[in-house]
Amino acid sequence: MRPLEEFEAAGLYSPEADAETGRLDLLNWLDSAGVSVDDMVAAHAIGALGAIVGDKRLLPGDRLSRSEAHAVSSLPPAEFDTFARAFGFVAIDADPEGEVSFSKTEVESFELFHSISSMFSHEEALGFIRVVGSAIGRIADAAVSMFLGDVESPMVVEGGSELELALKVNDAIGLLDGFAAHLDPILRRHVFQAVDRSRRSMIAVDERFRYRYAVGFVDLVGFTEFSQTMNARELGEFIRDFEGRAHDVVTSVGARVVKLIGDEVMFVSPEPGAACVAASALMEGFGRDHKRVVPRGGLAYGDVLVRGGDYYGSVVNLASRLADAAVPQELLVTQELATASSSCQFEPAGRRMVKGFADPILVQSVLTSQSRTPGP
Repeated sequence: MRPLEEFEAAGLYSPEADAETGRLDLLNWLDSAGVSVDDMVAAHAIGALGAIVGDKRLLPGDRLSRSEAHAVSSLPPAEFDTFARAFGFVAIDADPEGEVSFSKTEVESFELFHSISSMFSHEEALGFIRVVGSAIGRIADAAVSMFLGDVESPMVVEGGSELELALKVNDAIGLLDGFAAHLDPILRRHVFQAVDRSRRSMIAVDERFRYRYAVGFVDLVGFTEFSQTMNARELGEFIRDFEGRAHDVVTSVGARVVKLIGDEVMFVSPEPGAACVAASALMEGFGRDHKRVVPRGGLAYGDVLVRGGDYYGSVVNLASRLADAAVPQELLVTQELATASSSCQFEPAGRRMVKGFADPILVQSVLTSQSRTPGP
């Protein structure tokens, strides 16, 4: 065990300020874990003293500079750099200034993806890699924010010791060990579901870009004003409840949530009736449980372009614009969707001028859905 004076001399411990914080216990634990005083000082300077062991566990092994990574990789340097950008790699505090470092396992992952992508065009492969990087980045952000909000914040507020918090960080990082292997069966399931959606929405046997989907948008009128009355925790809980409800309602009818953007959800389904039931359930739920925010929505049905896990085209734009044009508690649908759906009841809503469309759009308004409690 290092003498206390060494920690004091390094500016890591002050008897007056740190006697009751558990700082000394933390420093002794770091020392027993083999962390040098220099590394402690560097971590302390960026507010990460308690996370240094977790950081090393998160990114184990030596880091390679860009030139060193080029030297050990089988990829041409320009291709390697392109992959790094596509995956979303940026410099972190441990990296040399202005440069991204790499581990050997990261270099191996680049080589694996390069091999897999060789059957596709270069542009399409890079597009897929960007989707992978973006999706994993979102998983990472969600994991970190969950820990900070649900574990670290309460411990800090309650005055937990620095060592206790560091141990929690280390335990949380440990949950990642073997985590990727357990994503494999879930990925395979979602790939099969995507194949199934494509088969059911296919327009023609010789067409592999356009598919026929019902596209829906539901957003919350009054959310901006309502959110200003909430603190960060309350806002987080509200968004969590909205996103959870949207995901569960949409998934329960066999549809897919494409994205959640603050107070708006976009979803698709090959079945117009399922999309109508999902939108109706979302409207009814928020109209009943949240009096200060009121839902509205839009649905359209037709040919869309599917790329990178997202959906594009005039049908998508029209569904979004119909949601914008709807009044609170109104769910507007195109005539095409109303004709194709037997799961909802409609009434004529006239013609609406919709932004981005030159001619008025004939729309109907949803009265009720035939299935209030859709099953999986």
